[in-house]
Amino acid sequence: MRRTREAAAQTREQLLRAALSCFLEHGYAATTLEEVARRAGTTRGAIQWHFGSKADLFNTLVREQYERAARKLLPLYRRDSAPLEALRAILLAWLSYPEEDADFRAMLELTTMRTGMLPELQSGIEEKVQAVQASIAHFAALLRRAREAGEIRAEVVPEQAATAAYSLIVGLSSLWLLNPSAFSLRAYATEAVEIFIRGLRRS
Repeated sequence: MRRTREAAAQTREQLLRAALSCFLEHGYAATTLEEVARRAGTTRGAIQWHFGSKADLFNTLVREQYERAARKLLPLYRRDSAPLEALRAILLAWLSYPEEDADFRAMLELTTMRTGMLPELQSGIEEKVQAVQASIAHFAALLRRAREAGEIRAEVVPEQAATAAYSLIVGLSSLWLLNPSAFSLRAYATEAVEIFIRGLRRS
């Protein structure tokens, strides 16, 4: 039984890797379950057993990539440090991660540049919206604490600054994905985040 569970888990992982490769190469619409199964060395039935539909496979792939990244970065969210320093560390970590993890980078390229907002992917889009809102809410909470501690200017609106912080992650990552060889995301992120933080601080 244990060997059966291990084999099933291995097949599932192979399918996710094959799906990422196929979706990135052909795009979501042009990818077939037969091609994913062939690349994974298994059958279409295995995909349907593990995931159901192509949309479910895609949404699971995206969700699990974000969950894996979140688990790795979770200690930064729990670290007991000054709120503005905590925000800086989180922004730098999210902006560095695509350059460090090839699968996460591929998933970002797939979702931001190669896949439209198709109706069949609506559940995944809704999950992403909720995750974005949660991130912005966390940033806003840090900024409220920073304002209360006198770290940032009193006129800074935490919710607006939090949205700007998230936009920095999305914008710089998307620009880098257009031509990753043009610049180091980590290096640019360090300067961009410092400029952002400097703009919030009390003079």
